[in-house]
Amino acid sequence: MGLLQLLKSQFLCHLVICYVFLVSGLIINLLQICTLPLWPINKQLARRINCRLGYSIASQMVFLLEWWSGTECTLYTEPESYRLYGKENAIVVLNHNFEIDFLCGWTFCERFGVLGSSKVLAKKELAYVPLIGWMWYFLEIVFCKRKWEEDRRTVAQSLQNLRDYPENYWFLLHCEGTRFTEKKHQISMQVAESKGLPKLKYHLLPRTKGFSITAQNLRGAVTAVYDCTLNFRNNETPTLLGLLNGKKYHADLYVRRIPLESVPEDEAECGAWLHRLYQEKDQFQVQYYQTGRFPGPIVSPPRRPWTLLNWLFWACLLLYPLVGLLAQLVSTGSSTTIISTVALCVAGSRSGT
Repeated sequence: MGLLQLLKSQFLCHLVICYVFLVSGLIINLLQICTLPLWPINKQLARRINCRLGYSIASQMVFLLEWWSGTECTLYTEPESYRLYGKENAIVVLNHNFEIDFLCGWTFCERFGVLGSSKVLAKKELAYVPLIGWMWYFLEIVFCKRKWEEDRRTVAQSLQNLRDYPENYWFLLHCEGTRFTEKKHQISMQVAESKGLPKLKYHLLPRTKGFSITAQNLRGAVTAVYDCTLNFRNNETPTLLGLLNGKKYHADLYVRRIPLESVPEDEAECGAWLHRLYQEKDQFQVQYYQTGRFPGPIVSPPRRPWTLLNWLFWACLLLYPLVGLLAQLVSTGSSTTIISTVALCVAGSRSGT
């Protein structure tokens, strides 16, 4: 283990990262609350400001993957599609097999400049959670209760509100609804058998209503569906804790651009189309496990520096008072106080490992 890797695995480093994220997030949430009076005066300006503020929170998570762990992301896609990424609104359909697949989706957004304006379909309870939940509230994330009779109207209205959004955005959907596990897969395939649907090997049966209502209400504002299939090399099982410890992974993401006009408008036909899409996604995963790659040309969109610069800004701003306090402690404190502080830090670092 190199010196840098050893440093990344230390509890004190993890504490610094979490401290910066939590405190900066609360400051940004407060700034977002301050934009409330602007909404009735200039809604589009308020939206643009909240996109930048939201980016300042979400990009810290992407920083953890891109810069702290150094995880590499290889993109498989067609060149003619690649040229349109970030320049149009899109619905992004992601598989849900890994603990950090949402973070890979955010990284995909970041590489093409739409992280701050990206949208998701999230549980209503998350809107009341500080940091991410409050950030999402001001970004007009679509919240649902997972009670279809209630959600049909409220979700449709939230989606309609996005039709005049001033920034390009991607609407990220995990159509499986929950992360893949063997137990969930077994139950899901029993449902598929009862409905006469082909069984999937690497995915759960997609829930079609969320996708259908999204496609229906964003039609005309969104131009394409990006079908994204994610996997990791060498059968890696990445975790957030692994990222925090600086462990490097290698993600492979296959993206197909499908014009939204080719998706049926009828709800039942749209649902059948989504089932066929997941059958194709399953075949892509079969090919990946057999050959170690997805079909199509390989491109590697470069990391942008903004996630790193954003984290460094907040780290300098928030750590400066602590460094000053530590310096004052060293200059004025007794030997016993200094030794006790050092011992406490060492003990904390050891307990974290």
